[in-house]
Amino acid sequence: MSRGQGFASFNSVARGFLTPDVGPVEDEDCGVANCEDGAVYRVPWPQFGGDVAYCPFHLARYRDQYPDIFERVQAAVDEDLTALATRGQRWLSIEEVPVRIRQGRYRRVGVTARGFALFEATEPDEDGQVTYVLVDRNLDYRDAIQVSSEQCGAFLEDFDDRRGFFEWDQDVLEALRGGEVQ
Repeated sequence: MSRGQGFASFNSVARGFLTPDVGPVEDEDCGVANCEDGAVYRVPWPQFGGDVAYCPFHLARYRDQYPDIFERVQAAVDEDLTALATRGQRWLSIEEVPVRIRQGRYRRVGVTARGFALFEATEPDEDGQVTYVLVDRNLDYRDAIQVSSEQCGAFLEDFDDRRGFFEWDQDVLEALRGGEVQ
């Protein structure tokens, strides 16, 4: 059975999508949906082919997650990718983030797509409000919000939809999902 000319055209187009285009980019957004920074470099997508353009922070995260691919790209290009891959005051992984801050009054929730850590107060205030704070690597506040204790789960789901988490604290994830999470 012949697949015909259409299959050959499809194969050619599909192969083009899976071939990475590596190099500097201009006037392009970061490939992470919740990131508002401009991309600086396009690198190979690590799982199945193709490529993605990243801002300096997400390029640093890519270097941290895929050091072997990062080093192969660095060896093949003229640009100094390490100089472009800057994290600033952002977290690269949940392991870097302390479990508790502010004398234990706040516990870790997760690391956002933009590299800031979200913490929640361990106890509601006298009005039943739970405070959430977003902090950088210096533990400086970037943002804070209060939520009624009954709405904490809905707030975290909404926060994840709007801003995105790239890593959750395992205990928080288990509490949200109602049990153990693989």
